[in-house]
Amino acid sequence: MAFLPHSHHRPANVGPVHHQTRLVYAILIIMALYFTVIGSINVFVFASYKVAALDYTGTVGVALALLYFHRSGHLLIASWLVVVVLIGVLLSFIHMAEGRNYSIIWVTILPPVAFFLLGRRAGAWLTGLVFSYVIGFVYLRLPDWPQTAVTLGAWLNIVEVLLAHWFLFRLYERSRAEAFAELEHLSVTDKLTGLSNRSHLDTLLQQEIERHRRSGKPMTLVLCDIDFFKRINDEHGHLTGDKILQEVAEVLTRNMRASDLCGRWGGEEFLIICPDTASDSAAAITTKLGAALAKAPFSLGLRVSLSFGIACQDNSEQQSDQLLRRADDALYEAKRRGRDRAVIATSNSTYEPALTPQGFCP
Repeated sequence: MAFLPHSHHRPANVGPVHHQTRLVYAILIIMALYFTVIGSINVFVFASYKVAALDYTGTVGVALALLYFHRSGHLLIASWLVVVVLIGVLLSFIHMAEGRNYSIIWVTILPPVAFFLLGRRAGAWLTGLVFSYVIGFVYLRLPDWPQTAVTLGAWLNIVEVLLAHWFLFRLYERSRAEAFAELEHLSVTDKLTGLSNRSHLDTLLQQEIERHRRSGKPMTLVLCDIDFFKRINDEHGHLTGDKILQEVAEVLTRNMRASDLCGRWGGEEFLIICPDTASDSAAAITTKLGAALAKAPFSLGLRVSLSFGIACQDNSEQQSDQLLRRADDALYEAKRRGRDRAVIATSNSTYEPALTPQGFCP
């Protein structure tokens, strides 16, 4: 399994490595507890001290692997150590029991552990080898097996293995569900700002346009762009530019309405989808955003402003790109008029200011 490096924008508690690490820790702890409990059962219930010693050896081996993994962080080596310890304990137990009392059922614990820790390819060939060995061992021992009723030891072997499978697969399914939810979130999220990415915005916009057609209520787009962003990058570096993008995204998120949808459209552009909103109400939103930007403390004490292009969906438009083109034209007009202001695109391809000529400056 390939692991992705941690991004400096991604929290340390997310990502494929995090989920795999949690899974390894959990399996190690479950195995250590299981070996300890079963060893104690063999001591106090069956007085089978050899088998108990084998179980406790497994506990020690898993504990050492856990300690090694905790100190070194070497996921693959620790995983192999755990699987090797497990194979050694299982095969030793099957040999000691001569395959009786359903002892061979314990070998079914190997596939989930090996596949979870080593991946599909290594898990497949390793479990295949062990299964082949156990099948051959049982085949050779089968003529010597007496026909006996199911004993308490056989019943316990079956119960313990079923419980182990329940724990392992429940743990894996939880980890898989969390990883899938995280990947789904990452697929629709801009990595830098944490807002919706352009692909997700396209989907949201099409959904809102369809809803607008059904309901007949107004829907407005606000396309905004950071003023003189190239100058920020040129004078202060791209890391500062990235920080400004993150800070602008935070200001937008804090000052939008709960019903509005905001995302990074690309570069230094952001798109705000305003459902059930006419152009004049969207203009009021940009007034609030502009005032918030004027008061916000940005990195290096920089003053950051946005220009806004506003376009309201009308009944004649059938495609999202037509609405976006009008919003983009209005944004260009706001830039042409001096930036730090909003311009509304009217239905007759003219533009009207949404603010005073002085823009958002107090």
